[in-house]
Amino acid sequence: MHFSTVLLALTTSTVVLASNSCHGQTLYCGKSLDGRGWSISDIWKGIRKGGRDYPDNLSDAMLPRTLFECDGRSGDDALWFRTVCNTCVDAGAGHSDYCAN
Repeated sequence: MHFSTVLLALTTSTVVLASNSCHGQTLYCGKSLDGRGWSISDIWKGIRKGGRDYPDNLSDAMLPRTLFECDGRSGDDALWFRTVCNTCVDAGAGHSDYCAN
């Protein structure tokens, strides 16, 4: 394999990882994280990394309409549970998502 091919592969994977990251102190619906390439497993990992309380009854089915705050300050995509919405609204790039209850 040529050096240029390896460099291109590494650059591409870095860009993909960066696009999946959440940005600190921004609110995200679970469905928005899914749209950014996060799997259900990634969201659960982020919740555990966040180290904050979340409801015992929080389930995979509830995640799309759950609002999270990203703790990007630690650089590890930790998520803090905020609330489960009736309807969680994706506010678009650069804006925090919100509940429309």
